[in-house]
Amino acid sequence: MASLENRANILGDVRAENDRQMLDQAFFEWQDYKILFEADDRFVVVGRRGTGKSALTYRLQKEWREKKYFVIVVAPDEEDVFGLRSVAARFGTTVTRVRAAIKTAWRFAMSMEIALQLHSYYKTQKAINDSNVLLPMLKWQKSGANFISRLRVTLRACLQPGESMDDAVSELASRLDVNSVVAEVDGVLARLNRKVMVIVDRLDEGYESDDVGIGIVDGIIYGADDLRNKTENIKSVLFLRDNIFRAIQVADQDFTRNVEGSVLRLHWDTQELFYLVCKRLRAAFGITIESDIKLWNSITSNELHGREGFRICLNLTLYRPRDLISLLNTAFHNARKQDRRILIPADLQASATHISSIRYDDLRKEYSSVFPGIGDVTKAVGHMGPKLTLQEGIGALDALAASDDLNRDTDVHMKILGGSEEVLKTLYGIGFIGVEDESTGNYLFSHDGKKPERLFAPNARLLVHPCYWNALGVQDDGSTGVNAQEIFDEYEITISSQVKEQRDLRIGRMITELGQIATGLEDAAQFEDWCKRAIDLIAARRLANIQLKPNGNATARRDIVATNNATEGFWRRIREDYGSRQVVFEVKNYERLGIEEYRQANSYLVNEYGRFAFIICRDKQKELSKGADLDAFREFYQLHKSMIVKVTASFIVSLLSKLRSPQKYDAADEQFEKHLDTHIRLYASGQSDAPPPKRRRTKA
Repeated sequence: MASLENRANILGDVRAENDRQMLDQAFFEWQDYKILFEADDRFVVVGRRGTGKSALTYRLQKEWREKKYFVIVVAPDEEDVFGLRSVAARFGTTVTRVRAAIKTAWRFAMSMEIALQLHSYYKTQKAINDSNVLLPMLKWQKSGANFISRLRVTLRACLQPGESMDDAVSELASRLDVNSVVAEVDGVLARLNRKVMVIVDRLDEGYESDDVGIGIVDGIIYGADDLRNKTENIKSVLFLRDNIFRAIQVADQDFTRNVEGSVLRLHWDTQELFYLVCKRLRAAFGITIESDIKLWNSITSNELHGREGFRICLNLTLYRPRDLISLLNTAFHNARKQDRRILIPADLQASATHISSIRYDDLRKEYSSVFPGIGDVTKAVGHMGPKLTLQEGIGALDALAASDDLNRDTDVHMKILGGSEEVLKTLYGIGFIGVEDESTGNYLFSHDGKKPERLFAPNARLLVHPCYWNALGVQDDGSTGVNAQEIFDEYEITISSQVKEQRDLRIGRMITELGQIATGLEDAAQFEDWCKRAIDLIAARRLANIQLKPNGNATARRDIVATNNATEGFWRRIREDYGSRQVVFEVKNYERLGIEEYRQANSYLVNEYGRFAFIICRDKQKELSKGADLDAFREFYQLHKSMIVKVTASFIVSLLSKLRSPQKYDAADEQFEKHLDTHIRLYASGQSDAPPPKRRRTKA
């Protein structure tokens, strides 16, 4: 066997599709592989990323083809799955309806795909030509470029205009004549004495954790199970990521009863990982030592000798082949730079820190556009140590929010999410922290961007994901009791629209809330509270200590007051030009403003309040109108040198809407600047930019 020592990744590539040379020379047939290869009672294979799903796909294809099986591999692309989602949703928007449609369509589609492969092979072509599936097979072949696109077109063709979702699902089997097609294809295989193995991989491509996404994957599982049980010659193996499997378990109440007994969860123990590494070491270095222990000792220093030394290595991983291979590849690279073939502990530690830093940088880069300040937030939580309680996490983030040097966009985002506990839930959704399952003691991580549906329990115990420990300098002295084998997650960072959706949802709720506040005295307090929360967001880090009715017992009761600490932009301008260290917001829960409202606002402008105030009202137009608020504004501007600016609730809504995009956190300042300039340049001279009133038509 030729040595592979000069490869950049000496123990192989962490991606199976790029690791075929090593998989051919040094594939380790561990117990889970033997179960899949030799039996067919476990057809749903569940594993975290890096546990060998793609390697299994490659090797099973190879082995089954050598046994003269027909092998069909379905590995969807992201864009194809998006197209399938849109069609599947037309059969229903619940998991049950989508599952029923996909289950039926999958049975038909797999039968057609098998017929197509038989027709493409010269030894079996005649059997299909003589069967009843030739015409539907030819139609199937022409309907798309790949399996998923053909499935999508077939489903769309079965939909009838104006048909209800229930009818579309119930009529699907008869329109496709599924039972006859499946029986005919199975009969052809029986006459040919051939078997078909279907491998379904990459179901996470384009997957979204909503009812449609879960229903599609659930339907594929049920369709494959149905073919497996009702035919003699068609078998399937489906590979699922752990988080998708858990989502199906929650959403499908029948799953445990119907399918769970057919699930194989990939798990690696210390001994199996040791055998895997030794096989690859022999191939990489051309070593012929038979004893695995002696082999391991031949490439490591004394401190790393034996199985205990190997466990030191494993403690820097999450007990997955991908982690281990990546760690050792980088460690050997570090050693070779110093002309060594022997690994020392420093090589492994440097490798672990390098890998951890890459993963942490990936997290920040992927989410920075939709989660401003993710670096500050994760560091604040990470500094609490690997393990923390919910209250400790909240305390760390509260301290961050109160710090003077926090970036404004980070502050705004934390407020939009709803405070420190909501931020922690978002960190759970992107896989930075996990939550302890009280029943098992395992830490569960999620990477689909989705926050936990239920509130964290007050006594919840959290864990910073171990893959970030080295990057953050988190130290584990062993007292945490964290077992890396019991962390169920996907470590690869995949950005999800859900993080942005959470921001949009909160802002959307606040905008919608305004429409539920009626004008008038009865809802005045509710409107004041809404205005205060809106100012918290649009003036974050510019204004501090924003209070509602801070002097409620005084004669001059100001509605909202904030301290102006701005060092730039609009808020600095009003402090320097008008002396407003304390900014007043007078809130009126009605539309029209007149001289009395301006007089009341002006009465508040003494000492630190300077010569500037806002009046917030419910007027539908933000402009000042002649003969009304324009005249009142001019009087106090010219006689008292006071700048009293009218701001409408709809104007505030437009500013909140711009906050949907984290990149537009300065938009509020820019709009306030323009609004103030209009008051100075136009309204102060008696001009108005208000639209003229509509003229009523008079009858001739």
